[in-house]
Amino acid sequence: MLVMKFGGASVKDADAVRNVSQIIGSYLEESKLLVVISAIDKTTNHLERLAWLAKDADEKATWTQFEKIRNFHFGIIEGLFGADAEGVNQKVAGYFAEIERICRGILLLNEFPLRTYDRIVAFGELLSSCILSQFLAKEGYAVACPDSREIIKTDASHSHAKVIWSLTNQNIQDLVVPLFQSSQVVIMQGFIASSTEGKVTTLGREGSDYSASIFAQGLNAKSVTVWKDVAGILNGDPRIEAETVKLDALSYSRAVEMTFYGASVIHPKTIKPIRNAGIPLYVKCFKDTSLTGTSISKEGELKQSNDVCIRVKKKNQALLTIQPKDFSFMEGPQINRIFAAVAKVGVEVSLVQATAISLMLCATMQEATISELESILLDDFNIEIKRELVLNTYINYGEAEWNAVGESLLVQRAGNKLLVVSE
Repeated sequence: MLVMKFGGASVKDADAVRNVSQIIGSYLEESKLLVVISAIDKTTNHLERLAWLAKDADEKATWTQFEKIRNFHFGIIEGLFGADAEGVNQKVAGYFAEIERICRGILLLNEFPLRTYDRIVAFGELLSSCILSQFLAKEGYAVACPDSREIIKTDASHSHAKVIWSLTNQNIQDLVVPLFQSSQVVIMQGFIASSTEGKVTTLGREGSDYSASIFAQGLNAKSVTVWKDVAGILNGDPRIEAETVKLDALSYSRAVEMTFYGASVIHPKTIKPIRNAGIPLYVKCFKDTSLTGTSISKEGELKQSNDVCIRVKKKNQALLTIQPKDFSFMEGPQINRIFAAVAKVGVEVSLVQATAISLMLCATMQEATISELESILLDDFNIEIKRELVLNTYINYGEAEWNAVGESLLVQRAGNKLLVVSE
C-alpha cells in the first residue's frame, strides 16, 4: 500500500489533472494507492474571501466571487469530460448549492465564526476529490472516494483541530481498508475532518500533508509521497535565496527542525505519525517524475549531508522581553508562571532565551493571543513587544553565516544551529 498527496498546484487545470492521473496510473502497476488531494489551486483562499465578503454584507461582491469559483471548477470539468460531464456536473452543482446556503446564512446573521469557516473551506477538497475521482473512473480505474470528515475524528478546536487517534485509526480500518477489496485507488480529501459531535473541522492551513501521514500510519503504508512543483526539498527558499541546492536525504529529526523553524515544503505535523510508524516520506516533482526528489526516513540520518547550510526564514514574528516588576531574578516560579500563561492562551513560541532578570520569547505574531498574554502578566511583569520581525535559522552554519549576522535583536547558537531575530 502506497500513500500519495497531491497539492493544489498539481491539479490547477484540466491538463494538470490529466498529468496527476498518469502519475497515479504508473504506480498502480505495482501497488494499490490511497491518494490525498488538496483544493484546486487557490480555492481555499477564494472560499475564505467569499465568506468574508458575505460577513461584510457586500452582497454583490459575494455573488460575483461565488460565480468566479463556480465557473472555474466547471471550466476544468468541461476540459476533462466534454459532453460526458453530466454525472460530475450534478455532484459538483450539489456542493455549490451547499456553499450558497452557507453564504446566505453568513449574509443573514452577519457573522463568520470558526465553525462556519471550517464548513465552507472544506468544499475546496470535496470539489477537487470529486473531479479527480470521476476522471480516474472515466480513464478506466476502479476508484472509491469516501469522505474524510467521516474518517478523521478530532476535538472541536475549529480551524486547528487535534486528531483523536483511537477513533481515527478504527475508522480507517472499518471504512477505508474494505474499499481496497474492489478499488485500485481510494481518493481522500486532505485538510478536513469532523469532531465527535459530527461538526466539520479542519487541521490547519496546508494540512493535507498531515492528512496523508494520518492515513499512512493507519494503513501501515509502505511509503508516503508528497508531489510538489519543485525538484525536492531545497536548502533554502528559491524565492529568497540566490542559490539553492536540493537535499537528497533527511532524517526525521532534521525535517522536523526545518518545519518548526518555518520551512513550508511540508506541514509541521506531518512527520510525527510516519516517524512513529517508521514510514519513509518522499518529496517528488509532479512536473518531472524522473527526478529523484528528497527522502525523509530513519536511514536519512546516515545519508543526509551535514556540510550544506540549510537556511530557513520565519516571518511575522514578535519578540517579547519580560521582566519582573520587583526586579527579582528570573527564577523557577516566574518562569513557570509565564509559560503557564503562554500555554493557556496558545502563543506559538519559536525561541526562548533567559537572563538573570528577563525572559525573551520569539513568537508568531498573532495579535489576539499576544495581547491576551500581556494582559495576564501585566500586573507583575514589565513587557516590551517588538513586532513584524523575522527569525532566520541556519542549520549547519559556518563562518560565512556567522560573519553575516550583523545588527540583530537576538542571536542564539545551539550546536549546529544559529538563530537570529531581526527587523
